[in-house]
Amino acid sequence: MRILSIDFSIPYLLKDDNYPIGGWAVQLSIWLRALENAGHEAALLTWKGALAHVGSGQQIKLIETYDPARGVRIARYFYSYIPKILAAARAYHPDIVIQGVCGVNTAIMAFVAGQLGIPFVHRVVSDMNVDERCKAALRFDEWLAYSWARHRAAAFLCQNEYQREKLAALFPGKPIHVLHNAVVVAEDAPAPLPRAERRYVAWLGVFRNFKNLPLLFRIAQELPAVKFRVAGMPERDVDQSTLDAVNGLRHLPNVELVGYVRRADVQQFLSEATMLLSTSDFEGFSNVFLEALAVGTPVVTRRQVDPDSIVMRHTLGASAEDELTLSQSVRAFWDMDANEYNALARRCQIYVKANHSPTAKARELIAALTPLVAKSKRPGQPV
Repeated sequence: MRILSIDFSIPYLLKDDNYPIGGWAVQLSIWLRALENAGHEAALLTWKGALAHVGSGQQIKLIETYDPARGVRIARYFYSYIPKILAAARAYHPDIVIQGVCGVNTAIMAFVAGQLGIPFVHRVVSDMNVDERCKAALRFDEWLAYSWARHRAAAFLCQNEYQREKLAALFPGKPIHVLHNAVVVAEDAPAPLPRAERRYVAWLGVFRNFKNLPLLFRIAQELPAVKFRVAGMPERDVDQSTLDAVNGLRHLPNVELVGYVRRADVQQFLSEATMLLSTSDFEGFSNVFLEALAVGTPVVTRRQVDPDSIVMRHTLGASAEDELTLSQSVRAFWDMDANEYNALARRCQIYVKANHSPTAKARELIAALTPLVAKSKRPGQPV
């Protein structure tokens, strides 16, 4: 199968640049590699100049399209962006198109798939994409484009059951598949570090509104005896409340702001933490949860962002119903008996290896896509 997708941040991820990377880019990069390893062909449409930026030796096939920094807003979509994306897609001859993240690119890729006569599949990457929060976060033209594209989709790939239920109510009869995220864990991955070698609570992410850094600030204030290390950088249009919270964290004696952590260093950052703390208002299926569990670091999170309750059901940390319980959970895991903690760390790593391998998730993805491709093929064409 030949699979085509689009993303403009993966080149920065491949280069390990100091650049804010969203969870979809991380997940898509894992999918593309896993699909190639499984014998399929996969390519990524991206920005003009990306090949020179990334350099040689990358496992992901990049196809350049246009320069997003050039052109007149709105008009450039019609005289540059769409024609160049369509030409690049047509030259690749894909069997199916997959796109994630809500916005204008969803409509562009749905249009391209329609022009090529192949299925368009939309990957939902956040809970906000299936309810009214998405509409509120987009400009009117972006919402119209996204709404049109969802109706054009041949199928949806969801991250959790909440997303599936919402989409099933909106689009009855359309194929909707729940496909949990994957994480790479080496066969010879070291055993989790013992509690004695873990010295801080980790927070990792892009500084943006829904990550709720004000909540992180309040918890760090309430627990002066607990050491916090906060990793990340602001998004380009960061809101004032997030900036205020970051400034507050900077002045707390028990908090260290470590800045952007390169992908090569994420594993070490998480492996030396007693826990990963999530303060987000919503997610979908957080990659950093899996990255933490892969190194035996339990997750302490809010109930609404515990995807399909995996943290609670598999006892991989704490899934708190409110702010007080979240703060109490941080304290409890910080003070946990070493033997109990070390057993928990081993359980976290075992869970991820058994349930979230890229190989297994690639099989699930192909199983979901195969009927769509077969339905679109003319008689006698190979699937």
